This record gives sequence, C-alpha cells and structure tokens, in this order.
Amino acid sequence: MKVQTKKLAVSALLITADVVLTRLLALNTPVMKIGLGFAAVALCAMLYGPGWAALTAALGDLLGALLFPTGAYFPGFTLTAACTGLLFGLCLYRRPARWTWAAAAAGANTLLVSYLANTAMICLITGNSFRAMLAARAVQLAVTLPVQLLVLTWLKKSPAVQKLLRRAGE
Repeated sequence: MKVQTKKLAVSALLITADVVLTRLLALNTPVMKIGLGFAAVALCAMLYGPGWAALTAALGDLLGALLFPTGAYFPGFTLTAACTGLLFGLCLYRRPARWTWAAAAAGANTLLVSYLANTAMICLITGNSFRAMLAARAVQLAVTLPVQLLVLTWLKKSPAVQKLLRRAGE
C-alpha cells in the first residue's frame, strides 16, 4: 500500500483537530460529551474513505486519551471512535452532496455509536444500569443528532471541501 506524504500530513492535521475539538473545546461530563470533534473525522472520511477515517479516529482517540486523560484509558472508546470513522466513510466517501447521506451518517453515528455503543462502554466501566444510562444520555442524543446533521450537510456542500475532494481524487 502506497501512502502519500500529503495524505499523512492532512490526516495528522485532522487528528490534531479531532483532539482539540473533542478534548479541549467540548462540553465533557462523566456521562456525556458534546463537541465538534466528529467534523474532523467526517472530513477525513470524505477525503480518504472508511478505513483511513477509522484509523484516524482511533488514533485521535488514543492520542487524546494520552494527552488529556479523564480517567484510566479504556480501549472500548477507541473501538467506538474507529466505528465512527468507518460509518462516516461508508456514508460520506464519494457520495453526492445530498443531505440524505449526511442524515444517514449523523443518524447511524449518534444512535448506534454514541448513544448505544458508548453507553454500553460507560456501563462496563461504571457498573451502572444500561437502561438508566440510556435515559441519562438521551439529552446528548437530542443535542448531538441535529448538530451533526447540520455540520455534515454543511461540510458536504461547502465549496472549500468540494475543492479538497476534487484534489484528493486526482
């Protein structure tokens, strides 16, 4: 597999953006995390596809956990971060700039990964009831879903991102 220097450099910048937007510029509580880190992963998914976005998201989570720990490192969250990259890649890579693909990406990520899988990971760590944690995290779902939908739609239709996508395809 030939990896281009430009692809590595762009991915490193996106990992940095993911860490900053997720760990420093987000609302983080023990029960929920609301931020824009997903946008860097989504942009990586649009540029390079599901596999590369999954790797980038996992590395961003690992680096963020090492640099800005909020407790002991738990690999389950790195796995769910990779799932986010994978889902975004499947929904956004080489897809037309329609809100339906953004809705599929936002819905799959917020419902399957953020709400269900991350809640299960929190329950594994804390020993809390899954049902009780779902109720507590419903607020995050209600906030995150429309935010992701708006941001992903904007990214997909942005002229600057369209230009990046054309260059990445060359």
